[in-house]
Amino acid sequence: MAPFNKREIGYIKAIADVGGHTSYRDNTLNPSPTLNKLAAATSHDGKGKYAFVSIGNSPKVWTSGSTDTTHDIKTARPWFYSIPVYDVTVNTDETAVGIGERVTPECYLESVHARMRLIQELDVTDNFQSHQEYRMCVFRHKERQSDDPRFAQNFANPLYDMFVAGNNHKYGPLGYRQKADTNAGSNDYYGATDSNNDIQNMMCMMTNKEDYVFMKDVRFYLGKEYGGKHIYEDVLHWDHADPIATEATDLSHNDSNNKNYTWYIAFFCTTNGFGVADFPYIRFDTTTHVTSG
Repeated sequence: MAPFNKREIGYIKAIADVGGHTSYRDNTLNPSPTLNKLAAATSHDGKGKYAFVSIGNSPKVWTSGSTDTTHDIKTARPWFYSIPVYDVTVNTDETAVGIGERVTPECYLESVHARMRLIQELDVTDNFQSHQEYRMCVFRHKERQSDDPRFAQNFANPLYDMFVAGNNHKYGPLGYRQKADTNAGSNDYYGATDSNNDIQNMMCMMTNKEDYVFMKDVRFYLGKEYGGKHIYEDVLHWDHADPIATEATDLSHNDSNNKNYTWYIAFFCTTNGFGVADFPYIRFDTTTHVTSG
């Protein structure tokens, strides 16, 4: 199905606006009465930690090796989280529709808004754990990715290629792939084998802007040696303004456009010593704004 033309977009906007139903779908990462620490993986050198969050359902990506087999990027990875921000169910009963539901398959995805708070413990007696350094990257692939292969144009795995090293290979926390084609045009992924997968390299390695679009790449420090600063807060906003027509719960499962709605948030952490870093507590809330008839 071709993307909507201007007339069709106007029609969907009219349906969304006339009924006047506004949906606010809220989600919380690891909802709990108390704050949770992010489960994190240990880096190749054993001295750092990392964790990932996908905005939207976790996509299908290539596995390691020379095959083109795909799997859910979260498979067997408790440190990879997903927030289903695009899951907005259809409820045609306007008398019983909830604030987080839409009333028609045709709708307008206005925006996704996210609020994040990281909290570092200060009552640490080990001087080598007195402060920690973080890197946070927010990015997406240039082509469309999805948890449903019918809507996916690309299956690149950022856990192997989100960075670019000086040896002209692309790297991630789990391994690397050669920049040049190595297997009849396939992008072969290899497990972590050298220092480029170590935490210090991933804290400063160049981002792979050939394949991905980076919204943020920030560094920050938390701990008692930085004036007692132990909280990092950030706001992320995606102003979509997209007409959508789908009966699927997941709004990204549509033929309305070829837009990539899958975003990744990667966290990397290291200490001022030689021990393994400890990830902070996190509060991460999102709001999806949709209008429908």
